This record gives sequence, structure tokens and C-alpha cells, in this order.
Amino acid sequence: MCYIMSLAQQPTIHSIDFAGLKKSKKSYLKKLLTQEEGKQLSKSKVANDLVLLLREPVVSHAYEMIDTLPTGQLQLTYHIEENKTLIPAVDVWQSVNRSFAFHLGLTDYNFLGRGYTIGGFYRQNNFPGFGLILENNNFIRPENELKLLVQQHETLEPLKIDDTDVQYRYRLRNIEISIGRNLTLKHKIVVAGGLIDERYLLYKGSASEVIPNEFTTIKSFAKAGHVFDYIQPFYYHLNGWQNQVFTTYVWGESINQNNDFYSIENRSKYFRRFNNLGNLCFRANLGLAKNIDSPFPPFAIDNNQNVRGAGNLVQRGNAYWSFNTEYRHTLFEKGWFTVQGNVFIDLAGIQPIATPLHRMFAQTNRYQYGGAGLRFIHKYIYKAIFRIDYGFSLNGTKKSGVTFGIGQFF
Repeated sequence: MCYIMSLAQQPTIHSIDFAGLKKSKKSYLKKLLTQEEGKQLSKSKVANDLVLLLREPVVSHAYEMIDTLPTGQLQLTYHIEENKTLIPAVDVWQSVNRSFAFHLGLTDYNFLGRGYTIGGFYRQNNFPGFGLILENNNFIRPENELKLLVQQHETLEPLKIDDTDVQYRYRLRNIEISIGRNLTLKHKIVVAGGLIDERYLLYKGSASEVIPNEFTTIKSFAKAGHVFDYIQPFYYHLNGWQNQVFTTYVWGESINQNNDFYSIENRSKYFRRFNNLGNLCFRANLGLAKNIDSPFPPFAIDNNQNVRGAGNLVQRGNAYWSFNTEYRHTLFEKGWFTVQGNVFIDLAGIQPIATPLHRMFAQTNRYQYGGAGLRFIHKYIYKAIFRIDYGFSLNGTKKSGVTFGIGQFF
């Protein structure tokens, strides 16, 4: 007896198209996809392709439609709601010596309609600075990314050296090139390298054997890291988690004669969306570096980085931890415009220069702030979120402060 089994053949994709495009080139978005024309339809590939599309700055929202043609084949169409991607950046704050400081920038995250990033900025922080950013997230192949950063920063840095208060005019020039490779939908590796040119010029205080009047150095550095990313956006809402770990090694003389330096930093984020209005958000960071007696250790407690309300450059150190939690709730939404309110708690600790590691958990080096804020959001402009937060101390002091800028705090 002979048994014959036949399996119904899965329908194939005749063509893949995009709807709703204004500036973006179809060829740019099409090369991101894993679902291919002429192949059988894979629902898992289509779902993954939607995640890949939503990661692109130009895509505010995307969904698919599948139509059956008279031939029995399928027409797959991705409907795209495009973001505007030519974005200004404006930040204003009070710098050292109560000076007025600001940052102005302009970046196009979809240059030539092909997903390239090109941007520049000018910063006045006691002294002028500038920078240029170039990025191709689909370098040669869609799995590759290439980034170039060239910048100059010049600031006034208050330091305490051997119990003496001094101020240095600190200038940093650097160039950095990084290459990334997406191994899977969730995993990416990154390697980078570059040069740093530093100058320290004594601005306030008296020179001595340990306090040079001027010091210049050129350093080289290498960096490697891994990124796990499975955050799924829905307009300005986020769901999922992300983890980044990077190690950095620096060669070159520093102001205290140390000739090498290394650090490792891990950053984790978790987002949970509730219904259509709420977003619960967590962020945990940990940084460890070579414990050297340097006036310029790599980590800092700062109002704009980790602890809202604490102030700018509150304390520097060779290791730190921080934990931020925030609940965002939509108060008003109509068309393109949304207003969110948020409440938050920011916690952090830092290891002072040349002290044991456990000192970053000591009460004197620990910062605890809570507060609330508002977000004004344009749903169809990439990163067009104006934020303002007021933070106040939770450990009995009367310190408080306001921070604001473009984009979510995290």
C-alpha cells in the first residue's frame, strides 16, 4: 500500500512596497528588511522588520498590510508615518561662576532620505566649543553602522588639589570613529578608537609643584562594547529593555603623570507601558575606573546626567552608581501634540578620588532626589520632546534645582 501526502504550499511574496513616504527613499528602507520578495511569507520576519523600521529615526509609526493578488501571490505593504528629522537642539544652564551657558545644534537624522545622520553644534560654557557628527546606520550592509565625531570643548573646571581650591581652563579636542555590527535583532557589538588632545591652563590659584601653570597632552583610546536592545516604541511610548556595556582603555600622560587608564560602564533601561496613557521607566548605571589620584576622574554627579535637582558637576569620582525611576502619564493629546506629566526619584553615589570603592555608598557621597515635571511632545518630529523637571533633596537638605532640555531624560 502506498501513501501519498501533499502539503499545501505557503503563498509567496510577489512584491514589497511602502506607503506614506515623503522624504525617505524606498531603497533605503527596503534593504533593512529580512522578508524577501519571491520567498514564502514569514509572520515572524514581518514582525521583526516592523521593529527594525521603528528603530529608524524617520519612522514614527509603522504597520503592515497583506493583500492577495489574482495569481495567489501576496502583496506586502508597510505603511509608514514619517517623522520630521531636521531637529534643532537647545540647552541653557548656569555654569561655573554663575555664568550663562548654552548649547545650540542642528541635526538631520535622515539626510538625503537614506537614513544618514549629519549634525553640528556650538556650545558656550564659559568658553566656546563646537562639534560635527556623521553617521551611517547602514554602512555597505544594513547590519553595519559607521560613526564619526569631531569636537572641541573648553570649560572652566573647579578642582581641589592637596586641599587647595584652583580653577583650570580645560580644553579638549577629540576625534572618534566607531563601527557597529548587528549580530541579531537584539544584539550588537561596537568597537571604537580615536585621539584626544587636552590642555590645562591655570585660571585661578597659584602654581606649585603639584599645580602646574599649564599642561598639555595627546592621548589615544580604544573602546569596545555590547548592546542588547529590545525596546519597542509606539510613538512616544516605550516597552521593553536595553542593556549596554562598554570598556575603554586610554594611553597617554595625564596631569598627575599616570600613563594609562581604563574604565567599564554598564547602563540598563526598562520600560513598561500601561494602557494608552502611562509609561513606567527604570534606569540603572554602574561605572568603575582605575582608582588614580587625578583631578579629572571620569564620572560625575550632575543635574543633566543622573540626579535632577542636584546641580551641575556636583562631585567627581572614579566609580559611581545611579538608579532612576520615573512614571510618565499623558495628560493631553490631540493630533500631533501631547503633554505628559511625570514624577521621579533619582538616586546615585560616587567614589571620591583615591578612596576605597565602598566609599561610593557612604552617606556623604550619596544623593537622593525626587521631583516632578512636564513633557511637551510633537509626535511626528524625531526626539521633539521638550522636558522640564524640578528636583528636590530627599535626605533632609534644602537643595533643589530645575533641569530642562530636548528629549526624554532617559
